[in-house]
Amino acid sequence: MPADDLDAVLALDDAWNAAYHHRDPGRMAMILADDWMAFFPDGRVVFKPDLLEGMRHNPPAALMYERHAARVFGDTAITRGTLYADGRRVQSFLRVYARRAGEWRAVSAQVVP
Repeated sequence: MPADDLDAVLALDDAWNAAYHHRDPGRMAMILADDWMAFFPDGRVVFKPDLLEGMRHNPPAALMYERHAARVFGDTAITRGTLYADGRRVQSFLRVYARRAGEWRAVSAQVVP
């Protein structure tokens, strides 16, 4: 695996964290593929427009992310981490990235409590 692929995925993952922390749907829109979808613990499937709209209404919190793993598999990559809000563990997640037309984009996420 070329190191630059992992570096690109880690940079995109960090950009996701920053966009979410700052509640910036414009920045997040550039990270997510148009067909992005996520699966939440309550069984909901959330699509890109839903996430972006939700970011506009979520109250700010002191967010911290802890990355546990990252791996690239050709044109697909995953990151695994935990989100803390105001010092409390809120959720863990698995993010899936894909390289499309030479660019890495987030394509899916699985969120667990």
